[in-house]
Amino acid sequence: MNNQHIANFLRQRRDEAVKAFQAAPNVHPRFQETFASLLGFNFVAYRQQLHDEILQNVVLWQGDTNTEAKPIDAVLFEFNSIYEWAVEARAYGIVDWQKPEPQVSGFDMGYNLDFRSDFEAIPGLSLSFLQPLEDLLNPETIDELAEPEQDMEEVLGFQPLADAFLFSGLIVVHETLVELNRHSAFAKIGLELNGLFLLGGHDTGLVYPILSTSAD
Repeated sequence: MNNQHIANFLRQRRDEAVKAFQAAPNVHPRFQETFASLLGFNFVAYRQQLHDEILQNVVLWQGDTNTEAKPIDAVLFEFNSIYEWAVEARAYGIVDWQKPEPQVSGFDMGYNLDFRSDFEAIPGLSLSFLQPLEDLLNPETIDELAEPEQDMEEVLGFQPLADAFLFSGLIVVHETLVELNRHSAFAKIGLELNGLFLLGGHDTGLVYPILSTSAD
């Protein structure tokens, strides 16, 4: 798995989600409004903001440079869920990870891992592209959109809408991380050779690779 594989997967998932949402019949007008906000989102400005934010936060990821620390197997960015507090992903340095075979399409990290003591739940990166989706998913709106006892994932058009948001943004996150890695921005955080950057929702059991530091 290399960065070209990651990029191809993210673009494929975005394109599939957008196509599926646009093909869904009679979706709720609120979904249509939210989808329009995705089409109008300023990803150029977000890319620059993300670039600057990571350069600022990477100093925190380096930890205490005066002490010997375990090498990091991966950096995990974790957000709460798309329903609340989605727009901020905290950063974790994964150590002692008996990792499964990483899959570009996402995989379960398992529980055979630990966090570096000075690299746990610290500022990671903003996911502000998810804000319109989070605004949509307040409790009152959910009551309007979903039938009693119905999960939001079961509401027509919701899942492709959520996927369109997530993967549209992850493409920009990936491209920004690739650029920063080319300029050795992560050289001092203690990441092992051929390390990974991952992103996932809290307790979802699924993470997506968003950067491979190995040579492509």
